Amino acid sequence: MTRIVNLGRTGLFVAMRGGVMTSLGGHSHWRSADEVRRAALAENVPVSDLVVRTLA
Repeated sequence: MTRIVNLGRTGLFVAMRGGVMTSLGGHSHWRSADEVRRAALAENVPVSDLVVRTLA
């Protein structure tokens, strides 16, 4: 399952699979969680409903 992580300091979102940042559709950073979900859906990759936010 892919997790969406919001990088608090930058405001960008990344996708993590197995503890490793991964790319979807050729991208590794997005401006919103919805963009990550759409990219995962396009590749038929399951994604968690929860978004993890980092503080640093």
